[in-house]
Amino acid sequence: MNINRLVYMLICAAIVTTVVLFCLVASEKTRLARAGALQRGKAIEHGAALYSLHCRTCHGNRGEGIGQLGPPLNDEHFFRHRLKEVGWQATLEDYISATTAHGRMMGTRPIYAGNGSTAVMPGWNEKYGGPLRADEIAEISRFILNWEATALGRVTLEQIELSRMNLADRKNSAEGEHVFVEKCSRCHVFRDIDRAQIPGPGLSGLSTIAPQRREGYEGIDYLKESVMIPKAYLVDGYTELADEHSCGAVLSFSDLESVGSFLLQ
Repeated sequence: MNINRLVYMLICAAIVTTVVLFCLVASEKTRLARAGALQRGKAIEHGAALYSLHCRTCHGNRGEGIGQLGPPLNDEHFFRHRLKEVGWQATLEDYISATTAHGRMMGTRPIYAGNGSTAVMPGWNEKYGGPLRADEIAEISRFILNWEATALGRVTLEQIELSRMNLADRKNSAEGEHVFVEKCSRCHVFRDIDRAQIPGPGLSGLSTIAPQRREGYEGIDYLKESVMIPKAYLVDGYTELADEHSCGAVLSFSDLESVGSFLLQ
């Protein structure tokens, strides 16, 4: 092999190597962007599951808020005005994470003021007795922030009718009947369960009664609000009973779901 051919091959190899390196460098930015988007997507997806497990009972399945239990998180006010309202100087993501981790002892608006004996919102970080790690709280925050585009009207989602959760699941309903008899029948009657020593409002036909008492409410939402904040709505004639026998926060969320399945079957 003569020297000229060797030099020619070395030059070609250098050119090919340079082109390959240039292509790799040019595509690295795109690759990193895709990897980042994939990571954010996974965090939002995991945050959605955590939100459904821990947050929806007070803030709603879609962040719409539930009565006096919890304010909406998927609306224009939250994204445009919430930080100014509470005087928060950092980012909205920091605010969500900090509030979730530490909880809230006081509400900034009267309608979200707890039930008089418990905090407005407990601390969810495991350091403060909650069930969530810091990274899980961060994922919930990212999921909530993902509502910004729809909350501000930048994106309009097509509404798809979904069948409502089967509240008449037999197993859950049976558990709900047991909880009702043990913890609720002292004050309330339902169908043929009539053991009330201190009669409170009847709960038969709750699906029909709920929207009549609280406009826009479905039975399960009305039930949750009534148990968590007993004085959110007082039925005529039962004010004195509510003062003497508060049922605020006496049921776990799982028991509340079971009782809902039983009462709304």
